[in-house]
Amino acid sequence: MSTFRYLLFFGLSAFLLNCRTSPDTDNSIIHIRLKKDPERLHPLVFPTPTAREVYQYIHVPLAELDPATQDLIPVLAVDIPEEQSIDTGALAGGVYFDIEIDADATWDNGSPVTAADYIFSLKSIMLPLTGAGNYRDLVQHISDVQQNNQNDKKCRVFFAKDNILAREIAMTLEVYPQYVYDSLHILDKYSYSQIANNDEKWAGTDSLLVQFADQFNGVTFSRNKVSGAGPYKLVSWTTDQEIVLERKKKYWGSPKNKASLEQHPATMVFHVLPDELAAITQLKAGTIDVVNEISAEYYKELESDSVISSRFHFFHPALMKQYYIALNNTDPILSDVLVRKALAHLVETDNIIQTIEMGMGIRSYSPVHPLKQTYDASLQPISYDPAKASALLAQAGWKDLNNDGLLEKTINNKLLPLQLDILISGQALGKKIALLLQESAAKAGMRISITEKDFKLIRTENLKTRKYQLIPSVQSQDIVKWDDLSKWNDQPEGNNDVSYRNALVDSLVSSILNVKNEKQRINLYKTIQQQIYQDQPVIFLYAPEERLIISKKWKATSSARRPGYQANTFVLAES
Repeated sequence: MSTFRYLLFFGLSAFLLNCRTSPDTDNSIIHIRLKKDPERLHPLVFPTPTAREVYQYIHVPLAELDPATQDLIPVLAVDIPEEQSIDTGALAGGVYFDIEIDADATWDNGSPVTAADYIFSLKSIMLPLTGAGNYRDLVQHISDVQQNNQNDKKCRVFFAKDNILAREIAMTLEVYPQYVYDSLHILDKYSYSQIANNDEKWAGTDSLLVQFADQFNGVTFSRNKVSGAGPYKLVSWTTDQEIVLERKKKYWGSPKNKASLEQHPATMVFHVLPDELAAITQLKAGTIDVVNEISAEYYKELESDSVISSRFHFFHPALMKQYYIALNNTDPILSDVLVRKALAHLVETDNIIQTIEMGMGIRSYSPVHPLKQTYDASLQPISYDPAKASALLAQAGWKDLNNDGLLEKTINNKLLPLQLDILISGQALGKKIALLLQESAAKAGMRISITEKDFKLIRTENLKTRKYQLIPSVQSQDIVKWDDLSKWNDQPEGNNDVSYRNALVDSLVSSILNVKNEKQRINLYKTIQQQIYQDQPVIFLYAPEERLIISKKWKATSSARRPGYQANTFVLAES
């Protein structure tokens, strides 16, 4: 995963805040549709989008990102720490951050949230026996963390190497109560660096660590004992039916005027309704208040109905993800940039946005989301143009040698037909994109076959091994100001699964880490995007928009942060 926050929108207007009902007298209940059961509510181990729809109200981080400014704002932390340089010692050349947790922050048992809880959470992530691998990829950049001896709310986090996302890495993970998740204080016996600098073999020989990891990974802390510093608590969970959260009484965060700590509805009921028609039926009947991830067709149909639109808010905020078609740049055919550019001219992206997304999508041309300030808006649209594609293929030496409508070319002393295979996982969007591309490619003398396969197998047998040609894909992002572009760096053990190689991009991706001036850094991002645009290592399609319908009995708003809304900030309209 990129940075690990699927980042939070914040704030309602002063008018809405002034209308809030007293938590002591309000018995409001909000009903929310979930497309599927979240399986686990354990963000460090299971940070899926569906689970996050629920656990965001139970677990909160030190800080979160404001989608409007892309800057960090404090949640559990008192403020956002300044980066400090390390000039001497073993970590010279690195940086550190002094973190302080809100003096009022407490756990459900009334005990204070301390730096020891934060350090415990870091250790839990770095212990190689736990299932926190997604977080571990980022937290591994933390070299050490030390608690302040004079104030148990303070600690110092060290990075041996500066990193453009160092502050976000240190601040945006959820903090767990150690008294719940490690009641025996097993991890107190080990320093952070001791855990971080040893491997799974070392940990596996320690029976205490094995015991801790088994419990931490187990079902108990995913369903039965779910506890955090957020404004709500889990009170019941019926698998594949509903999850109920209740507002905490005398909650420490209630007066803080921070969006993620607000607790306007007294109760949140999440109804598991996989069937879209059933969810819409309940929405119309008034038994469901919030439905997201609605298909474009239903969304537009309901929005155009004057009776329905008078009762509901309709939001379609941009999502922090982009669709693209992955191209294997080491494939004998696709290694030619002219072929890759020809393919880009054969994709009807604008038509896809209009017909499949009903206009709710933003064209994108680079790995940076088009809503970010680092995005290069000067990049020009790649038009759907089969004639242009044919010209590029001819320039690359492809010819119809036997007049059968299929182009051929001799590559490595072997005559090859211009035939490619696109792997799809069975998702409707990927299938539609593949069929449209197949039809367009035929007009340019290219044959594309479609192979359907389970995505887990595609990931392990094709993407990771680089044994594929085309795969419709999605790139999820965070609302961080500085994207990690290491995916585009040519590293043997990296996550560059399209095998893109460009020496200039490699150099720039590495040099960004050491550039402190924001203007210079943004210019580097734009230079990288321009080079990737010229090389066309993948076919960037568009950034989709969420489709969200909310009952007007709630004063609500939306944001680019998934799932597009924050129900704890909703206020009853009549209040």
